[in-house]
Amino acid sequence: MTEASSPTGAPSVDVPDVLADAERVFANAIRDFIAELCLLDGGILIGWVQAARHGNIADLVASSAEPFFKEATIAYADGADVCFDWGRSLTVVLDMEFVTEPVTVFFKLILDGVYVGVAIQRILADKGPDFCLHGFETALAEARLTRAAA
Repeated sequence: MTEASSPTGAPSVDVPDVLADAERVFANAIRDFIAELCLLDGGILIGWVQAARHGNIADLVASSAEPFFKEATIAYADGADVCFDWGRSLTVVLDMEFVTEPVTVFFKLILDGVYVGVAIQRILADKGPDFCLHGFETALAEARLTRAAA
């Protein structure tokens, strides 16, 4: 994270660095869910997006999150798009929500033929206006299911 002096002399936080750090932490925290979601045939997902079958997509998201996160932690936000750009790989973009006790994350899940990405749109925290990356990591970890010892 980079700090710079503001005109008042107080240090200000470089917001893009904080967002990039938060996206990296968030993507790492939900990677099991993303891997599970990517097991679905892309053609089926594209068909559901084009036909606005939001219930089917929501069920897919819920069942993909079920083995890793507490109930209703990750949800489909009833918005999706398919991008067919000439000369580029097909891309599906899903509007998503991650909701846990101290934090809510609104993000886009980008499923491309070459990569998968996460673009955070907004983070809402219960504890005030200052964003704490460590607290964010803790909230993400606490949203996961704990596995019983064998």
